[in-house]
Amino acid sequence: MAVQHMENVLRLLTKVLSKDRYARIIICLVLMEFGISNSEIHKRFGTSYSALRKYKSALADGSINQLVEFKGTRTKSALDDYEDAIMEDFNAAPPKTLRDAQKRILKLTGLHRSLHRIRVWLKKRACEVAQ
Repeated sequence: MAVQHMENVLRLLTKVLSKDRYARIIICLVLMEFGISNSEIHKRFGTSYSALRKYKSALADGSINQLVEFKGTRTKSALDDYEDAIMEDFNAAPPKTLRDAQKRILKLTGLHRSLHRIRVWLKKRACEVAQ
């Protein structure tokens, strides 16, 4: 019964929290405290074994706060410098298609980006454009 309950909890956590990095770190730490193996955590969340060792080490020496403070090394898009101008223009008159968005971004910024890059950039900003 307890194993089935834990399985249901893991399934729910995997579905809900697997996209949020900080929540995933905390859940990994909690699961480690409950004695769940690194291989099971790796299988559920895709967290690397080296990251799990780092989490376990931080748990052992009390430096957990450093795990959450780490900001990561996200590569900044050149479009980020023009985000305000682009979003202001798109809010005034939303683009009908990705090609329209691509042309308007090129006109506003002078930066040519592929349709895929524009789709990804807009999706991160919750801006919906028809294909």
